[in-house]
Amino acid sequence: MLNFESELDRFFKRTNTHKISDLAAALDVSSSTIRTWRTRQKIPDSMYRKLELSFEEPNTDETITTEELKNSLMEGLFTAVQVRAMSIEDGVKIGDIANILMTELQEKHSAIFNEKVSKAS
Repeated sequence: MLNFESELDRFFKRTNTHKISDLAAALDVSSSTIRTWRTRQKIPDSMYRKLELSFEEPNTDETITTEELKNSLMEGLFTAVQVRAMSIEDGVKIGDIANILMTELQEKHSAIFNEKVSKAS
């Protein structure tokens, strides 16, 4: 394992922060908590997981197909309906909503859409 200061520096870089108070805010802990880590020379394992999940760098090279994006939208919509985060009227199909969202993406965010979504299936 790297020494504590090297590990702490890694947290600063991943969260794009420079001060303990900013790092604390990014990790949703108090500044005194981070000072305690320094005293103990140990960062809790849970913070490594939080760093990995919250500040994961996106894969900017990855493209997906239009069909994959539509399927992902439909899965999200289906889950939202299941957990009652949203409701849809009788007779409305999730696929129809996904088609509307796809059209919105294509029309209003065409630069991003065309860069990250390929038309091939």
